[in-house]
Amino acid sequence: MEGFIMGRPGRRDKYNVRSERQFVMNKKSHKKKQKRRNRNDGRNKENIIEADVATKQNGDAKEPQIEQDKPKQDLCYEIKHSDVMGRYLVATRDIKAGEVIIEAPAVVVGPCSGCGLICLGCYRELDETSLTKCVGCKWPLCSSSCQGLGKYTGHSTYECETLKSVTPDYSNIEDLKDSYQALAPLRCLLLKKEDPDKWAALSAMEAHNDIRRARGDIWPMNDRNVVQRLKKWDLEYDEEEIHTVCGILEVNAFEVGVSGANARALYDEAYLLAHDCTPSTTHTDAEGRPARPLTVRASIPHRAGDIISLCYAYTLQGTLKRREHLRLSKFFECSCLRCADPTELGTAASAFRCPRCGARVLPADPLRAPAPWRCARCPYEMAAAAVLLLLQRLTDEYEQIDANDVAGFESFLTKYRNVLHDSHYLFLSAKHSLSQLYGKVSDFMIHEMSEEQLNRKVEICRDLMKVFDVIEPGYSRLRGITLYELHAPLMVLTTRDFERKAITKENLRNRLKEIVSYLSESALILGFEPRHSPEGLMAGAARHALSKIKTWEHIIGKIS
Repeated sequence: MEGFIMGRPGRRDKYNVRSERQFVMNKKSHKKKQKRRNRNDGRNKENIIEADVATKQNGDAKEPQIEQDKPKQDLCYEIKHSDVMGRYLVATRDIKAGEVIIEAPAVVVGPCSGCGLICLGCYRELDETSLTKCVGCKWPLCSSSCQGLGKYTGHSTYECETLKSVTPDYSNIEDLKDSYQALAPLRCLLLKKEDPDKWAALSAMEAHNDIRRARGDIWPMNDRNVVQRLKKWDLEYDEEEIHTVCGILEVNAFEVGVSGANARALYDEAYLLAHDCTPSTTHTDAEGRPARPLTVRASIPHRAGDIISLCYAYTLQGTLKRREHLRLSKFFECSCLRCADPTELGTAASAFRCPRCGARVLPADPLRAPAPWRCARCPYEMAAAAVLLLLQRLTDEYEQIDANDVAGFESFLTKYRNVLHDSHYLFLSAKHSLSQLYGKVSDFMIHEMSEEQLNRKVEICRDLMKVFDVIEPGYSRLRGITLYELHAPLMVLTTRDFERKAITKENLRNRLKEIVSYLSESALILGFEPRHSPEGLMAGAARHALSKIKTWEHIIGKIS
């Protein structure tokens, strides 16, 4: 990616931008549980099936393509350039919230760096004791009928042909996992011969070779894990070209997929979206559609001339963590409005509580990491080093909480209520988990919850919405999910009050109107997601709930 807000010139990548999934629900403990649930532990190492990629030739070149080249007059954006921002996209007309800005097919899709043992066709994680081998190259697949066989977005015929001379060593699983780091770069390099148009699109993306070469970590790591690996495989590519495609992936790739997928992809045009820590767009990728297109929508209205942006970091993190991530992984220093404001646009998402007077402790200069932190009311001050140590200790403790542990998250909130501000990002993360656990896990099923527990879920959801309305405004996934979670306890509380005749007809109508407004917006927002994704299914549930509420109209009259 190229555009960014008030940072160094050049492009940055959108890799790992699905913030709410990554930062909140996909903690390591949760991932491990998911992996265990997906494994068939009853099968042994000899149970390996072979699949023929040649029988799945839906055509690397013949795979249907998304209509990408709209007539110029149909585009709602143009590409601009500045010395500070590089290339970036600007609205050429007013754009409505929810309107599609970009729909682009993937240029290349490949495994994430550092992934486990996954299927080369669909990127699902595999059980080491039970897998299918491609009959052509012997590399791992999920099954002989994997939807990604023979497709350029998965295990293409030309990749299979290339890997025939690189037989995987199943006796050394760790080395096999390490070898996956070379596969996405290899797929990029193969395009030079196999699909020159896609190679040209990829080559137009920034690699930041000078910045990456000057770093003492990234360049040597890519040399070790990719350049030397391709040499070991006797694949003759120019070293500088290999490093360049590594950089293009690091700088421009989107993380794609749901349901445990481990894939990253490059998309033309979309890589030019500017970065902002309060993004103006949201995006989804259609895993099951040909060419795996990415759809970028406006989450808020744009006026002509507005910069079109998304966030390359986790919006639920504080400024220190976001800027560190952007500096180390995206190669620029963010100085957007949120980063430059000690209060993070009034959310206090990084604020501590003063141990002397209880007021907020905020960074004196959030764009300068070594700057001290000061109380807004009294002379109390914290050194930046002390802040980092405290944050690390609290983060380590937070990450030890099991993903389904309601009591654990509540205990964390109580324990540090005098240390962290109510809307500190660690508290936001705990509350976001609780908003989804209350009503869905054992001992806290929605119809079994006490009135106190239901009101607690309402309180948590409202706390989250106050922040989400600022940091991810409009039609954002975070807001859609939280609005859905908010409706449930309100509906149960309303129903109980009605059954015990503790509510007037007018109050009942007003409450149902409120619930309908939350469900309607949630269904709209999450309806943009793929139908079979968790968010898409939640949209269906919201629509169903709306239809059930209509049955109340015979009691109280028309609700809306």
